[in-house]
Amino acid sequence: MKTLDALYSAGPEKRLNGAAKSAYSAWELLASLVRTGSRRVLEKIQIRELACHSARVRPGSLYFCLPGRKVDGHSYAREAAAAGAVAIVAERALPIGASGIPVIVVEDTREALALAAARFYGFPAEKINLIGVTGTNGKTTTTYYLQSIFQAAGLPAAVVGSNGARFNNWVLQLDHTTPPSLELQQCLAMLKEKGAGVVAMEVSSHALIQRRVAHCSFNSAVFTNITRDHLDYHGTMQDYFKAKALLIGLLKKEAGSGIILNADDPSYRRLVALAGAERLKVPYAIRSPFAPVRASDVSADQKGRCSFNLLGWHRPLQISLQLPGIFNVYNALAAAAVAWKEKLPAEAVREGLNGLEAVPGRLEEISIDTPAITVIIDYAHTPDSLRQVLLLLRKRAPRRLITVFGCPGERDRGKRPLMGRIAEELSDLVVLTADNPASERVEDIIGQIREGMRSNPVEIADRAEAVHYALSQARDGDLVLLAGKGAEEYQLVGTEMIPYNDRRTVEKFMASQRRPGTPPR
Repeated sequence: MKTLDALYSAGPEKRLNGAAKSAYSAWELLASLVRTGSRRVLEKIQIRELACHSARVRPGSLYFCLPGRKVDGHSYAREAAAAGAVAIVAERALPIGASGIPVIVVEDTREALALAAARFYGFPAEKINLIGVTGTNGKTTTTYYLQSIFQAAGLPAAVVGSNGARFNNWVLQLDHTTPPSLELQQCLAMLKEKGAGVVAMEVSSHALIQRRVAHCSFNSAVFTNITRDHLDYHGTMQDYFKAKALLIGLLKKEAGSGIILNADDPSYRRLVALAGAERLKVPYAIRSPFAPVRASDVSADQKGRCSFNLLGWHRPLQISLQLPGIFNVYNALAAAAVAWKEKLPAEAVREGLNGLEAVPGRLEEISIDTPAITVIIDYAHTPDSLRQVLLLLRKRAPRRLITVFGCPGERDRGKRPLMGRIAEELSDLVVLTADNPASERVEDIIGQIREGMRSNPVEIADRAEAVHYALSQARDGDLVLLAGKGAEEYQLVGTEMIPYNDRRTVEKFMASQRRPGTPPR
């Protein structure tokens, strides 16, 4: 698995793989946005790389000063100049000492970086079928269903999201659900170069507000559902909704682009109104009878895996999902609605939906040495997603349901007691622990989760120790849910990314319990 840090530490010929040209002038990249700066001067500045982190500046770089909630890139302009930047893009005039390099002033450096990155890499989004998937829950699984359907139709498809960028056997680990604009444009250019004709991409509300996906042209904008999340950042549900709806404005103008909407979600009518009459809209649903793409006769087996008739093609398609939960029926319908819009063959839709066996970190069952105990890892990190997962697992009638979870630091504090109450109501044993605490004390986060609970849960700040404790308490017939982190490969503690993974933690515990000479299952 490759990482972005590995790409940046590689030589320029690897780092700039996918760039449309070996060098651009500053004027070529920023002409329409420049507020101050002579055209003749800017035309002479040759840009070989773009950077928004001073530690990643190389000779020939154009450095963008990005404002942030904690760190302001303007404070690192001198370091960028010393590292070899040939110009600085800023939102105000900057004194950068005796370096003599020009400062290009623009109104919004995030917008400037997004435009420059798109131009630098040749606007890759315009050369692929780019599908944006947004919503509170279900984004990752929906992109995997999309990839599966398009591949079944013989169209090479990639995914970009919280599990990284993935195409065939190539994987690039990402630090964000939707990468910053520079990394995103590079990633899209690399995927196109590797042969991907379709990219299904998760689009977070942060990415939309922060202009990370500006100058990406989407063929489809898919909305899964909108429930509470990220109110620490957006403030209100109204502002959160407005952030999600920004994806509509990034659709390509030509015929064939369109919006895929969950007609059963409360956000549906507002999104339809925002989209306007001229936009193609494809609703999907289980309950709403007017949606052209619908599921009927939904049934579930003991593990919650759903079968249904998929309506919208010339005959009903028999679908039997391998991923459990009614919420995965909705995720499958969202992907099917894109296929319906794209006029993909019915057989490809059926094969793609039925053929997806698993999504890393989404209701992922971990094989352990004790078959009578079930261990499941899931990314559930909102009140709604935690409730849905626990209700699903309750239907499997375990002897006991043991839930291990925490809440991220520096994020929506209001959801913490809500998730505590949900976990307590639907679990037999709750173990509160760390998620990604960032700069908050784990004990403080746990205390706020506990405010929503009537009884005292088990509290173990160290997540690995909490997982070990839960597994040690499990007996035959029990089900252990490790919620919140999914397939993440790190834990954010302070400002450091500490290597951590729930699956490996389970495997390490099982290895420690295994008798010498006993092979794993």
